[in-house]
Amino acid sequence: APMRACAAAVAARPRTYARRGRTQRVVKPTRRIVIPRVADDSPVGNTENNENPTPKFEYNRNHEAPSSSSSPSRSYRFPEEYAADGNGYVAKHFVNLKNGIEAVPELRGLDLEVNFLRVQSTLCEVGDMEKVILELDASFLLAAALGYSCLVYDYGSRDKKRGAPRAIWYGLEFIRYALNKTWFGKSDRLPILRGKQVESLFSEKLSSMSKSTKKKLKYYRKFLPPEVLALDNPAVRLVGVFKVTKHDDDEKFYADLVREQCAPETANKKTNPINANQTVITERKCVDALTALGFKMYYGGDADEEWIDQVRER
Repeated sequence: APMRACAAAVAARPRTYARRGRTQRVVKPTRRIVIPRVADDSPVGNTENNENPTPKFEYNRNHEAPSSSSSPSRSYRFPEEYAADGNGYVAKHFVNLKNGIEAVPELRGLDLEVNFLRVQSTLCEVGDMEKVILELDASFLLAAALGYSCLVYDYGSRDKKRGAPRAIWYGLEFIRYALNKTWFGKSDRLPILRGKQVESLFSEKLSSMSKSTKKKLKYYRKFLPPEVLALDNPAVRLVGVFKVTKHDDDEKFYADLVREQCAPETANKKTNPINANQTVITERKCVDALTALGFKMYYGGDADEEWIDQVRER
């Protein structure tokens, strides 16, 4: 009988009892979102007292200039901060086959030595990063180990908004992580893919590689210069350089272009701009010249545009 009376009272005044139930409900605290931080010893480019102004970069949205007083422990860096370190590196240039061949005429126009490598976007798309590592050749790995800034050129066609090809925003990002972890025992920055922190994913892919693949990477560790190892935060220097192409999948276009530019009969034809009287060219000087030609730079990691936007909106 008491139960029936209670049910009848609720049925007679349902809204009153519903409001009472809501006021008595216990509100659970929301889970705090913890943003991963870069180690305190991560390199922050010094933008003060610099002889050359920081190069301007074209991005989908303009970011304000980085502050020299910003904390090195924040979870992102601006591309300009990475670029400011470029004066300390001698650049080597690696054209990614095959779309990157489109950059060869402009590199030769700047009188820059052209090297080649192959980072397949299709392997990145399926996540087969072990094959990506296996296809890296000795010239690229040795240059990275010796402390050169390796500028990797590619042309993209699918992502018109971001522009950077998958071989750069995924392939180069993983290569940087794998080399740093193998040679120095740690990553110099948060690995980011399209705004997502992927350190656990990269760590799993690297640790699951075969013994022979790991041995290949470890082989080049012996060539690390003492001055590189003596740095507070030693790391490889890899920079993506890209444009958008209209010739994707045009095999004949790329075959004709590379023969025209790199075959023996044209190999000694040179122009005379920025490298005329110099034996070395700094990354910074190359970046300035390339930016003037419409190329965009991709520093990756915690300088990823989407990552910066997400972190700053929280």
